[in-house]
Amino acid sequence: MKFTLPNGLKPGEITCISLGGKQILIANVAGQFHASSAMCTHEDWSLCNGALKGSSIECPLHGSRFDLLTGAPLDEPATQPLQIYLLKQNGNEFEIEL
Repeated sequence: MKFTLPNGLKPGEITCISLGGKQILIANVAGQFHASSAMCTHEDWSLCNGALKGSSIECPLHGSRFDLLTGAPLDEPATQPLQIYLLKQNGNEFEIEL
């Protein structure tokens, strides 16, 4: 599935988009784009307002952090990983495998 980020995304920024009926978090980690589920696996809470720190996203509800490279939870209370999606970039256009 293809999409564009009309306003771009600078390093250290995140955005959430809806594709194929799913909420997807897109993060620019040091110039590399990563995609994951946008919902925390602990309380099904949106990560769209979470804090990106390096390659991890922190849930604004209970503070669980997830590694955006692997999906692995880094802090409790979350114990289940995030769904990670393969993302390919071609200029301003991206392709994601849902």
